[in-house]
Amino acid sequence: MLGSPVWSFLTSWCFYLGGIIGAAFVLNAFGVYMHQFLAHQISVVGWALISAIALTLINLGPASEIGKIETILVIGKLIILLLLIGFGIAHFQPHDILPFAPHGTSQVFATSSFLFIAFLGFSVLTSISGDIENPRKTVPQAILLSMVIVTVVYAGIVVALLAAHITDYSEASVGVAARHLIGPIGGSLVIMGALISTLSSANANILGSSEIMVRLAANKEVPTIMGHLRHGHPYVSVMAAAALYFVLILTHQTLTVIGLANVTAIVALIIVNIAAAKALRSKSHTGLRLPLGWLLPMLGTVGAILQCIFIPLPTLIFGIMLAGSGLAIYALRNRYHLPQLHRRIVSVVDHAQGPLRRSL
Repeated sequence: MLGSPVWSFLTSWCFYLGGIIGAAFVLNAFGVYMHQFLAHQISVVGWALISAIALTLINLGPASEIGKIETILVIGKLIILLLLIGFGIAHFQPHDILPFAPHGTSQVFATSSFLFIAFLGFSVLTSISGDIENPRKTVPQAILLSMVIVTVVYAGIVVALLAAHITDYSEASVGVAARHLIGPIGGSLVIMGALISTLSSANANILGSSEIMVRLAANKEVPTIMGHLRHGHPYVSVMAAAALYFVLILTHQTLTVIGLANVTAIVALIIVNIAAAKALRSKSHTGLRLPLGWLLPMLGTVGAILQCIFIPLPTLIFGIMLAGSGLAIYALRNRYHLPQLHRRIVSVVDHAQGPLRRSL
């Protein structure tokens, strides 16, 4: 709709980066929990790097085994979170929410720019839309359902945090609140749930990014070698991604990492919304239908741009530069095109044997 395939590439590239940067954020959270609650001898960064190495090795192994692990981890962490939410509701008192917005409503909007990363998982669904039955109906329903589930769970955890009357909020706050509400045994269970949650989230991000890279290679939008599969994974992409989240972990700048992930996602969503608005106005009958018509993509574009106001300028500039760095890779796509290898990658995509689909 925007007149050049480079816009499609940039959108996918930004979601690819967002997944990798998001992995760095949750791996750091894993390090915080391991250091604070289980093993003080190793630093937060040390634990984060250990988990990063482990997940990198897993994502260089058989893809079909990852789905089984991921399913077990997700079910386990949801059960544990629901347990914490139940205790939070049982201990909650109406005065726990007072004063409401104690730092002012402006801080609510400022914080929303950091929470943006928590709703980026829907991009994994769009990565395999070509392999889903009736994607026009199923993908939007899955996106909305996933957002509703996540929002309800997050709201429940906020209730638990307020009911626990903790005074300091950090990556480890959920574990502290669990000990206050449930006691030592329940607190330990929730801490294990947090460790499971961060690992499964990082793994899902890495896996989803691998799927994006395979499809970019199949579309001839990156050098072919970046989609070369071994054990079902694009090993060059996995190693390059590992290098990025290793560097981000070593910086130990959590807020900067969150900001970078949000910037790349915002760039992608601005492109998507502009394309959707243009498609709705097109007379070529693209088949795109949206409730309220062009109003939704217009609000999406404005909403995404407004998020940028609350992101520190250096982080915003660096995030845009990261998004733009994909153009250099895009420029090399024809120079390093390997026809025989490309045919194998296309066959993998056509037969729904990419890393994400195989894991499912």
